[in-house]
Amino acid sequence: MTTERTASEHIARSPSTGASIAEAPTDQPSPKRRMSAADRRAQLLDVARDIVAADGFGAVSIDRVARESQVARALVYQQFTDLGGLMTALLDRESAIALAGVGSVDWSDAVDVDRVGRGILAYLHAAPTSWRIILSPPDGGPPDLRTRLELGRAYARAIGARHLSRYTGVRVDPDGPTERIMLAALEELARLHLTDPVQYPDELVLRYLRSLVGWAVRLEAPDTLGTPPS
Repeated sequence: MTTERTASEHIARSPSTGASIAEAPTDQPSPKRRMSAADRRAQLLDVARDIVAADGFGAVSIDRVARESQVARALVYQQFTDLGGLMTALLDRESAIALAGVGSVDWSDAVDVDRVGRGILAYLHAAPTSWRIILSPPDGGPPDLRTRLELGRAYARAIGARHLSRYTGVRVDPDGPTERIMLAALEELARLHLTDPVQYPDELVLRYLRSLVGWAVRLEAPDTLGTPPS
């Protein structure tokens, strides 16, 4: 007559000694590793980043970030205090990622427009989502977003004016209309390229960049013979 055994009574034999050993259950789920505070913060920022990239700053809320991260709202508040803290932390991180590539551009030979253009494209390719966020309309962003953007644009205009002055042989005002129009056009080119790189490929961006530089040279120094090398 056979005797029924409960799960706790299952016995197996050691293949080497024949001794009895308890069977280990095989259908128990492994315990989940608890996420560290730093990893959880990064996860929440990643979710907020993806929301901004897809729908803009105004689409971000504590509720949506918590829901898409599958965590309680209290945990988001614990990490960032409020929505403003979350957005500021996001902008800090994405700005650092995006702008890290600016230093990789070789500005020493800025007369070569294509070389500089390819350097700019390289850092756009290195952090496309971060750049889409930086170039997004600021509506719904943290209160200091517009100030940050203007500081970044002032820096970009200063670099552009310095090299345009080398092309023309005359001083170009970084806050003048030529530099402002050029930067606005370049930002729109970058947005188009990041949104649809197939329709707006690298070579198209470079072609427009050459045309923009040629236009700026002719406008700032109409008596200059020739055009800047491409």
